[in-house]
Amino acid sequence: MKAIEVNAAFDENGKLGIDNLPVIKNKKARLLILFDEQEQDNDFYYLSQQNLSKGYTQDEPDYDLTLVKEPNPKYERR
Repeated sequence: MKAIEVNAAFDENGKLGIDNLPVIKNKKARLLILFDEQEQDNDFYYLSQQNLSKGYTQDEPDYDLTLVKEPNPKYERR
């Protein structure tokens, strides 16, 4: 089986756009989609950050360490 590699991207509507696809007529093809893992990680971290920020308000107070009643002995302070 002959293979070619081209760059492609999905748009916001989920439509696949393929860059520089050669002319292929009367052939069946197999499509293998590989995602950039770092890009997926960035999306995950962005989503996590957005949801975490919903749990706090802009005027959330900073809590001092003196307010901790029972420190965790396994916590390694840096």
